[in-house]
Amino acid sequence: MQVVAASRFEGRTRDAVIGLKYRNERRNARVLAGLVAPLLVEPMVVAPFDILTWVPTADSRRRERGIDHAELIARHAGALAGVRTARLLRRVGSSQQTGAVRSVRLAGPAFVAHARCAGLRVAVLDDVVTTGATLRAAGRALVGAGADAVIGVAVADVG
Repeated sequence: MQVVAASRFEGRTRDAVIGLKYRNERRNARVLAGLVAPLLVEPMVVAPFDILTWVPTADSRRRERGIDHAELIARHAGALAGVRTARLLRRVGSSQQTGAVRSVRLAGPAFVAHARCAGLRVAVLDDVVTTGATLRAAGRALVGAGADAVIGVAVADVG
């Protein structure tokens, strides 16, 4: 699976991700979407796709934080780039990648994909890619539900 990141996880990008994710600084979603949107428009840095979705936050984290930060970024990026955006994934369980040891991160979380992804080329957005395990798990779920292809898009990578 192709994975493209808009930025490195450092400096202002890191501050914006952390502010959105842990301090509910929602205005940062637009800033981060502004980094991602150029990857989604012609000429595309990522392979052509039909729909943009996101790696969903665990239900417990979404309730605790009051937001799904990846959804906010994806919806803003989709609006900026003029691409269709929809929720196609549901996270199973409450596993957490942030702060986990490498072996846990590599196992990745579990997802269930919506059947309406069948026959589509899907771009899936995540905030930060470290090992790529989360995007790979999301990709497996989407392909398992019938997606023709999956492209990973991250706001930032840790290198």
